[in-house]
Amino acid sequence: MRSSLRQGNPLASQARRPGRTRRGALPTAGCIACLILAVATTPLLAEPPVLEIDWLVSEALANSPRVSAARERYAALKEKIPQAGALEDPMLGFGVVNLPNNFDFNDEDMTAKELSVSQKFPFPGKRGLSEQIAAREADAGAADVEEIANLLVKEVKSAFFDLSHVYRTTEVAQRNKRLLEELAKTAETRYSVGRATQEELIRNQVEISKMVDDLITLEQRKRALTARLNYLLNRPPNSPLGRPAELEFRPAPFSIEALQHQAVADNPMLKSLKQEIAARGKSIELARRDFFPDLNLRLAYGQREDRLDMVSGMVEINLPVFFTSRQERKVEQAYAEVRSAQAKFDDIRSETLFRIEESGSMAQSLERKIELYRTGILPQSRMQIEAAASAYMVNQAEFSTVLESRMRLYRFELDYHEALTEYEKSLAALEAAVGRTFTREVAQ
Repeated sequence: MRSSLRQGNPLASQARRPGRTRRGALPTAGCIACLILAVATTPLLAEPPVLEIDWLVSEALANSPRVSAARERYAALKEKIPQAGALEDPMLGFGVVNLPNNFDFNDEDMTAKELSVSQKFPFPGKRGLSEQIAAREADAGAADVEEIANLLVKEVKSAFFDLSHVYRTTEVAQRNKRLLEELAKTAETRYSVGRATQEELIRNQVEISKMVDDLITLEQRKRALTARLNYLLNRPPNSPLGRPAELEFRPAPFSIEALQHQAVADNPMLKSLKQEIAARGKSIELARRDFFPDLNLRLAYGQREDRLDMVSGMVEINLPVFFTSRQERKVEQAYAEVRSAQAKFDDIRSETLFRIEESGSMAQSLERKIELYRTGILPQSRMQIEAAASAYMVNQAEFSTVLESRMRLYRFELDYHEALTEYEKSLAALEAAVGRTFTREVAQ
């Protein structure tokens, strides 16, 4: 038992040999102590946060000056509604009537100090129409808020997807660079024993240099996209963002025709223009009411010296005698504004339908491409590399075959991530055009 303990516990046997313990065990214990001390005294480096698209969208909508400006404009338009239907302020007047030129208030019986109040009453219907016009303009302002928010969400998503693509491309490039470096070591070993050529070494080094150049470009692109996202989030340009969450393929089945019909009803810009057309239509009715006179009612109280006070009243109406140069022109102006708003609506409607057709067909094409890469091209390319590498190790394949297989997979992986990025950006454009968010599930 004692013998087995000595053999099974080297530290116990070394404890009986002080000399060996000082030379062998103490350095090990010192290293362990130093490691513990370093871990205890070194501050933990916080992992960069993983960026989630939903968080970024929420932050952008909450902090964007553009959205805030649109919301305040809508709030201002709402305040115009009661103003448009309100009466004008009454007029209060003070004066003297029938005062002789000797300024003696007692010489003339009709001399009086007068206090008056007057109120203008627009022709019936004008106030109601003005209020309806203001209400339509406020509704258009509300739709503008929604449109600006949709465009902001689209921009945030596009920047996020581009940044995610840069991160994924960087990872692929770094991994490919490491594999090429390992392949270079293998080629050098084979070259040293005469089983590889110098051309193979040079070709491999050229590809590694290309990887380094790609990584430099990707780093610059990463900084630019980070600054853009910070701008959209209303953060300082150099604020750290973190690493975007990896994109997962989530197909979104849809019908382009159905989206186009829905966009005509729900697109915020089209809703805003519809409200503008309605407001201009009410302006025509209001302009026609200007052919009829408004009413001004005036009441006055006159105070006289040593005589009875007097009360007077007056009704005034404006005479639209210059209707050919005023009222008729105002009606024509209102009609022109309606035609302008309708033409703008038709243009935006056609553009929206075109954007849905373009983005929708692009998304459907990319969906098929992604599925092809995911289930066919990439797995087959990885199997081809493994086969080429195995054959190369036993001198049954050329170095160029292995290198070309590796670079082909590299390009396929970049193409796959680029297609996935463009697919997400196309869906973001569709969501902005239609005015709703798609519900999707991760592809199995």
